[in-house]
Amino acid sequence: MLFRIQILTLAFVAGLPSAALAQTCNSADRNISLVLDASGSMNARLPNGESRFAVAQRAVKDVVSLVPLQAQVSLRMYGAKSLPKDKNCQDTHVAVPFAPASTAGSDIASAVDGAEARGYTPIALSLEQASNDFPADAKERVIVLVSDGKETCKGDPAVAAKALAAKGITVHTVGFVVDSAARMQLQNIARLTGGSYFDASLGPELPDTLKSAFSACKKQVVKLPPKPQPGKLRTTSAVFPHNVFDAESGKKVGTLSRVTLELPLPAGIYEVQFGSGRWKGIEVRPGETTTITPGELRLEDRVGTVRVVDSETGERFGQFDAGNPAVTLMPGLYDLEFNSRLSWRFVKVDGGKATTLKAAQVKLDRKLKWKKARVTTSDGIEVFRFDAVSWNAALPPGKYVVEVDELRLQFPATEGKVLEVKPQ
Repeated sequence: MLFRIQILTLAFVAGLPSAALAQTCNSADRNISLVLDASGSMNARLPNGESRFAVAQRAVKDVVSLVPLQAQVSLRMYGAKSLPKDKNCQDTHVAVPFAPASTAGSDIASAVDGAEARGYTPIALSLEQASNDFPADAKERVIVLVSDGKETCKGDPAVAAKALAAKGITVHTVGFVVDSAARMQLQNIARLTGGSYFDASLGPELPDTLKSAFSACKKQVVKLPPKPQPGKLRTTSAVFPHNVFDAESGKKVGTLSRVTLELPLPAGIYEVQFGSGRWKGIEVRPGETTTITPGELRLEDRVGTVRVVDSETGERFGQFDAGNPAVTLMPGLYDLEFNSRLSWRFVKVDGGKATTLKAAQVKLDRKLKWKKARVTTSDGIEVFRFDAVSWNAALPPGKYVVEVDELRLQFPATEGKVLEVKPQ
């Protein structure tokens, strides 16, 4: 309980400076580019059943009330134009160009109302392009980035942030129900530009968090000395070797492994390879140790092989089978693919935590006599067929129909629930 109290206290304190200084920092001279995440992961549901994107839409529609009417605002979105199958890492666009808040409000509301969360998360590209959106005569250039996840395309957002800082652009970031890897990335983006990071860790508080971000003041950007001290990069777990790359040059600089959990490195920005993906935006500071902490996912009552894929990109990161009861993962959102038609979607894995899931099950008694037996979704799509060797079906939570010859049983499956079909 002490740990949870500390986290809540830190989140509360972090919001105090911007709230206290809002009157002096949120001026009519500001030009604010709101960059909104409309990637596929924003379709994940909050505990109240509402999608993340629905909450974001509602929060953004009130954004004009957060700034002086004379201030210039714009809206850029990424992931809104392409489906995941397109793998489009160029999907970022200006939905509403810069205009006074007094006139841009209705256009921003209409744009977010008509948008759908669909594609990838090209944060680095979106930041680069947002830096070119500002009017030539803009006095104070600010980007407010709202994201629920980390970069899923080429480019490193922390490297992009350094380039923005050189142009005098400040980026305030809002982490929307993020995991620890995405939080680190967003914190580094903000710090490198003199911005602040704000955490909307539950979801419904996003409108208030966004208000704090819009009101935040610019901090002094800390520049490295000509010859900075080296730092260290450390991981708490390395089941398999993970190559480490300099994010700016792309060169491999070392490997984290069971034998080498810590590397001395020059101060800079790094990426760590995790399977088919990379943990990006990792800043190593002079004389400090930066620690990255993977998470662990376990699946109980599994039948057969279950693949673990990134919820947004579909990239494979591991599988559960007879030899792998647990998978070590970079923090993020994952889908568990039981077969091509059956997935457990948007499972959140966080750093330093072991997440254990229990599949629902349908069990046919061995004494039961049947000719045809299967499990379908509530709309009739077959997801499992019983046969001479398969008498148990493992399922993610959902609404199913179990058909055994002429018998039809409704099965509202929750995690760990078991339906046993026995002879009368």
